[in-house]
Amino acid sequence: MGWTAVVPLKQTDAVKSRLSDVLPVGARADLVEAMARHVLGVLRGVAGVDRIALLTVRKPLWWDGDWADDGNATLNEALTAWRMAHGGGPVLVIHGDLPYLARDDVAALLDAAAATGAAMATDAHGSGTNAIALADARPFAFRFGPDSRFAHSAAGPLTCIDRPGLARDIDTPADLAALIETQAYSI
Repeated sequence: MGWTAVVPLKQTDAVKSRLSDVLPVGARADLVEAMARHVLGVLRGVAGVDRIALLTVRKPLWWDGDWADDGNATLNEALTAWRMAHGGGPVLVIHGDLPYLARDDVAALLDAAAATGAAMATDAHGSGTNAIALADARPFAFRFGPDSRFAHSAAGPLTCIDRPGLARDIDTPADLAALIETQAYSI
């Protein structure tokens, strides 16, 4: 059985609120869409990923794949409900704000999970979680949020991998400035 990749996507005016001092709402929404499209495109090219689903409040017009309504629940509640509804097959939860993501990054995470049962990718600060791969139906409590790396680690054994493409998310003005500097995104 292949992997199902789930990409949570926030679609509100509060999206990327920590960037509100440097980007207006519309530009933040455009940035989120561009990064999500990138992540989804990468996932489509990863061997072993058989299904990709967006988890969001409404299906975006630009997305032609699977979609699940998150019911405006918190991220952890929505992921738990999705996993319960879709069985215990191999699942990858990966955030959509990873503009540096490459197929090799995803493959490394899936390989680590296949070898140990569960793996996660931390953020560049080493305190957050940008992706989790669960290779089996083990019970698992999603704990995304502040210091989620430590909360996830405390919930059960996880192999932690550190890959730049999985670590470099866009949350702060400094993250955005670095992205613009690499010319991967322009305002």
